[in-house]
Parts: sequence; structure tokens; C-alpha cells
Amino acid sequence: MKKLVTISLALAMFSMVLVPSVRAQDIEGWVSVNKNTYEPGEHGTIYITIRNTGDGPIEVKNVTIEFKDWMIYTEDGWDPLGNKTIVYDPVIHVSSETAVALDEITFTVPNDARGHSTSVDLSIYTTKGKLPAIAIKGWNNQIQVMDAYSLRYLRAMDNIVTLLTVVSILAIISAIIIAAAIFLSGRRPRVTWQKEE
Repeated sequence: MKKLVTISLALAMFSMVLVPSVRAQDIEGWVSVNKNTYEPGEHGTIYITIRNTGDGPIEVKNVTIEFKDWMIYTEDGWDPLGNKTIVYDPVIHVSSETAVALDEITFTVPNDARGHSTSVDLSIYTTKGKLPAIAIKGWNNQIQVMDAYSLRYLRAMDNIVTLLTVVSILAIISAIIIAAAIFLSGRRPRVTWQKEE
């Protein structure tokens, strides 16, 4: 048991040495999407902004994005639908106490069985290393996709609301016509009968 704990600690320390990360107080990433929920087949955009809160400049080398649940295995191998690595050549310089709109990454929600919510791994690499996940703010690493049942339900509700609106308008028009008919029937001149001579 002690060996297992010792080996685990050694591996953890070794991984910390291999993957240097930018301190959270030096740089922040702000990530947002253009919508809260998407439908299958719909296009979306992820906006990335970098803010340097440190004293010296920071250079952004690349951004990698991976849609975890949208991959599929085809005859040509894995199809990483929408996964991208954007390499900045030359690197993007972010001076101290400034913010830079880094990129707008577009994606398309799959139309097939993969068209459901997915977790997203977003990695921002600078000359100081990978930006830690705690320094990326503004989103929850998820693309929310509305399932087919919910879409059918919402569309059915839209039809019901439209139908109720049309029925209400017809009821109001009918009430106006009936009221006008009653009003006009009360104002008609009386017919008086006279004897024929």
C-alpha cells in the first residue's frame, strides 16, 4: 500500500514537471458560446478572449478544441467531427493589463445519432505552457443540444399556441358580429299594418 502511494505521488510530481502551466493570476481565458442550446444540424460559435493580468507580455501559440462525444469510427478511422487545433504563426502577443479577442471557432452540431450534448475540451497554449482549466472562465465546458423529443414537444406546443390564438380571434370576431346583429335588429323600424281600402 505504501508503495502504491509513493508511486502515485512520484507520478503526480513528475507530471507537474512535464506539463508547466501558466499561473492563474498571469493570464485568464474568457470563453462563451453564441447560444445556450442548439438543435441538431445547427451552426454555433465559440468566442475566446485572453486577458493578461501580469506584468510582462504573454504569447499565445495555439488553441485546441475537442468535442468529446461527437467522434465516430468510420471505415477511414476516427472522424473527430469539429475538433480543431489553431496554430498562430506568428504567435499572438498579449501585453500586460490588456485583453485580446483571440478567436471565433465555428462548429456544426451533428444531424445523426451523435447530435446530443457533448463535453468540450478547450486548451490554450502560451509560451509559458498550457493555461490551466481554472483560469478559463465564462462557460462550463459543455455544448447543450436539445434532443428530438424536446424539439417535437416544443414544436407541438407552438402549434397549440397558434391554434388557441386563432380560436380566440375567431371567438372575438363572432361575438362582435352577434352583438352587431342584436343591436341592429333592435333598431329596425316597426312594421305597422294598415287596413286596405
